[in-house]
Amino acid sequence: MHVREWTVCVIEPNKFEAQLLMDMMRGVGAERIKFFTDSEEAMDALGVYAANIIIAAVESLPVDGVAWTRAFRRNLSVKNRRASVFLTSRAFSRSLAEDCRHAGANALIGKPLSAKILTDTIRKVLANPRPFIEAEKYVGPCRRAGIITAGGPVRRRKADAEGEGPQVGSLAQALVTLGQAVDAMLDGKADPAVAEGALKRLQAYAVAAGDGPMMRACAAMNLQLKARATTRPEAAREALAACVAGMTELAGLDRSNAGERELIAESVRLAVAKAAKAAA
Repeated sequence: MHVREWTVCVIEPNKFEAQLLMDMMRGVGAERIKFFTDSEEAMDALGVYAANIIIAAVESLPVDGVAWTRAFRRNLSVKNRRASVFLTSRAFSRSLAEDCRHAGANALIGKPLSAKILTDTIRKVLANPRPFIEAEKYVGPCRRAGIITAGGPVRRRKADAEGEGPQVGSLAQALVTLGQAVDAMLDGKADPAVAEGALKRLQAYAVAAGDGPMMRACAAMNLQLKARATTRPEAAREALAACVAGMTELAGLDRSNAGERELIAESVRLAVAKAAKAAA
């Protein structure tokens, strides 16, 4: 199946992770993508939206991804219950993979996600479709071949870790943490220092990767965080949202798209500059 034939449904309770997933899909050429933060709402929408690829977090709400997949496979009112289902989770384990297999999922992918692992797994599943079974106790792709798994936590020897400096998490993970910290700060539920700490972790990733546009976007956001008290609340909120959105775009673009990534970094800087003119 050519990527332009992909019709994607993303179910992810965290809006920043959902944005990353959609950017990953767009980055490989997928054009039809819808996302939902509510798994029950997604089920209702799939009654008319004929997705052939579903990417759902195991930690979805109000129905978790495993139970949701089982219900989806048995739901005669959805447009395409034979769609390939890819479940994602940070709690990657052999037992979880078995639960996903028996629910009718095609694959389990460990978080944090990367564009390569996600798209490689999708292509692997689509290239080798398994017979679809409709039985009293099970509905879904044939389970005999097992379930495809990818990603998951990397286990490292303690001695290896001790020989290095502080470990930097993945870009996706750092972005999600930053987005959550900014949301909490803007809602008055967290001190700005929490967002500043999350930004430092993202900056550490950008520096380690030698990612110039991301470093510049981080520097602009750092200025906005420091100037937040002297900026009108609505202007500060708009600038911070632009920063997170720009960084998310940067994360979804391959480093080979240098010109486009530079433009995104500049748009982040301009958003912060605009906010600076809006004195509190």
